[in-house]
Amino acid sequence: MENLINHIVTNNLLFGKDKEERIVGAYQLSDTHIRLFNRNGDTVTFHDEPFYPYFFLSDSSLLETFVPENQEKFWLVPLAGSNYYTALAIFKSSRNHKNAVDFLNRKWNGNQAAQGEAAGKNSMESNPFMYNKGDTITQYLMQSGKTMFKGMLFDDIYRMQLDIETNYNGEKKGFYDDEIIIISLSDNRGWEQPLHSKGRNEKELLQELIAVIQEKDPDVIEGHNIFNFDLPYIQRRCERHSIPFTIGRNQTIPRTYPSSIRFGERTIDFPYCDIPGRHVIDTLFLVQGYDVAKRSIESYGLKNVARHFGFASANRTYIEYKDIARLWQEEPNTLLAYALDDVRETQALSSLLSGSNFYMTQMLPYSYAMTARLGQAAKIEALFVREYLREKHSLPKPTSGQQQSGGYTEVFLKGILGPIVYADVESLYPSIMLSYNVCPKSDALRVFPNVLRSLKELRFKAKDQAQQELQAGNKRNADNFDAMQASFKIIINAMYGYLGYSGGIFNDYGEADRVTTTGQGIARKMIAEFEKRGCKIIEVDTDGIFFIPPASIASEQEEKALVEEVSQQMPDGINIGFDGRFKKMISYMKKNYALLSYNNVMKLKGSSLNSRSAEKFGREFIRRGFQMLLAEDIKGLHLLFAEYKEKILNHQLSIEEFSRSESLKQTKEQYLEDVASAKRSKSITYELAIRKGMEIRKGDKISYYITGSGSSNFSWDKGKLAAEWDPNKPDENSAFYLKRLDEYSQKFLPFFKPQDYSMIFSTGSLFAFSEEGIELLKEIPNTDSQTE
Repeated sequence: MENLINHIVTNNLLFGKDKEERIVGAYQLSDTHIRLFNRNGDTVTFHDEPFYPYFFLSDSSLLETFVPENQEKFWLVPLAGSNYYTALAIFKSSRNHKNAVDFLNRKWNGNQAAQGEAAGKNSMESNPFMYNKGDTITQYLMQSGKTMFKGMLFDDIYRMQLDIETNYNGEKKGFYDDEIIIISLSDNRGWEQPLHSKGRNEKELLQELIAVIQEKDPDVIEGHNIFNFDLPYIQRRCERHSIPFTIGRNQTIPRTYPSSIRFGERTIDFPYCDIPGRHVIDTLFLVQGYDVAKRSIESYGLKNVARHFGFASANRTYIEYKDIARLWQEEPNTLLAYALDDVRETQALSSLLSGSNFYMTQMLPYSYAMTARLGQAAKIEALFVREYLREKHSLPKPTSGQQQSGGYTEVFLKGILGPIVYADVESLYPSIMLSYNVCPKSDALRVFPNVLRSLKELRFKAKDQAQQELQAGNKRNADNFDAMQASFKIIINAMYGYLGYSGGIFNDYGEADRVTTTGQGIARKMIAEFEKRGCKIIEVDTDGIFFIPPASIASEQEEKALVEEVSQQMPDGINIGFDGRFKKMISYMKKNYALLSYNNVMKLKGSSLNSRSAEKFGREFIRRGFQMLLAEDIKGLHLLFAEYKEKILNHQLSIEEFSRSESLKQTKEQYLEDVASAKRSKSITYELAIRKGMEIRKGDKISYYITGSGSSNFSWDKGKLAAEWDPNKPDENSAFYLKRLDEYSQKFLPFFKPQDYSMIFSTGSLFAFSEEGIELLKEIPNTDSQTE
């Protein structure tokens, strides 16, 4: 363990040049100083350090006519190398740093206007005169080489969980009009307490909350949807009572500003709350970040997520939101138990998903809260810029262009196939980048390969250490080292993507193409070597391959030996690993398949088979249907179709089974503007929100169902909120949902002849259904291929 820690301490490139340990918070104290907080057990101390804000400049002459306030001195430092940003402007105060930024923005806008282009590009991002990224704390950490949490394990930081309940009684009011009645709190040291307003007023409740936070002095405040609900709600209610919202360290007040976060193709707007000296972690964002790759969580609500991960208590209290006001009057203890369950689950969720962000914070010049919400490109670039700043070397600007090649993806066989072996190239793109000496042309200091090599070495050390600790019975240490290696892996896997990122100042499309074309060559060689040994290739997807081994190979040991034999034929530095064996596979289409393990557990993969936008009954119908296919149970497939048809006709599905949830990708104002200008058609979700007077933000989810009659009578005005559905008076459009069932049934069309398909997925025939003579198409050659 000490060897790994020493390696971390001495690695200035990854962890910064300053070795100060146990920094748990920071905020800008004044125009010239930063206040840092250090934790040692239960004791938190602080010290103040001077700060010199800066930015990189494309030409030092740009500031020749800049006059700082009070004639305050500033420095223009020439930088080594021939990259675009050739100078560093350093200031004594934040005030004059801002004045210089404003000066350059005015100059840039003036140039644009003189050239007849649109002025108003008054942002640091668009002004090519300077590279000026990061808030005050980020700039300080970048400049000083300090990082937070050095010398600490995840459990060493003090984390508090927070959740509020409001006195909602169903009446239509403004968003912040209901009083807060419960503020449930817990921490990672076993303390928990539900603060409430019984026997007192809301003002006293809020004052107690602020006092508890100041007394407990947490480093981190966590909550589920805390940015969009709990914190802004508390802040607004404090304003109504004229209570200073002093929950920051040293009695400071948070700063709130608009922000956004991206998960895959979805962007969520939210009010970011910056609490001086503390970090805010929203577990709702942690869950969505986790699920971008996993795509396994049906709903991101706290209760559903707790059930998904298996830490929902068997005696957990569940309450409908509409019942809160009544229970507060009639059964307050039930509501208090419910509120405590919320923070317990929030704590468990954060403990499960926060570790990698914690250990990334030990590397990066970002606060913990910033690390948790920033994309990987920003994190990689921060490592580069910190090193270039330390070496006083010029920075490049992004190159223009685009990538010409992508990963090699091809489906050779479709159908119901088996037995199956899955093998993949271990860390394909990182291995290529290291083995083939990939480095952006503008990276004169060769930070890219050095970061990649250091991360790879540290990851292997952390993985080995985690295994040793686990074998020794030290689960706490093992979990920490596992989270550490996961943080290294996240950065490693993102480095190829950074090469092709249009906004990255060290991007290099040529090098990105070299990685992918090399990967394509390796994939083709892998295919050829397996085929040479009698294997049937089913699918190749960039770095992984599914194949049917030859009949002479039956045991797992023989399959592993086959994979190892092929691995020996790969170029130096490229290793193929055995990654699984399966009894059967349904190869449906590219990146969409079902796998049946040898203990008869099926796994569905791909958005065509497990789409989040589909109704739950449709997803369940496909899942059960593919189980029937794997079992070659044709009669069971017909009975399954008949079962769902009957349920739809007789209104036997619950609202959860046939409603749909959609995320809003625009603000309401942008939606109305686009509809008015004919840029888009009307949408059920937005029209519902407008009709119901709902306050909505981009990223919000709305659940709805379709009413009316007739399968073709589906338009924007036929939707109703899922919460409005009455099981005693069901009004869902059965014809519409029967049509949806037919659409889901078409997923099975490739596996049958047309006439057989029609017999299976229909009812009401004069004759009883018989599977006799129906042929299951098991092996279907595929001629389509694609390189992404």
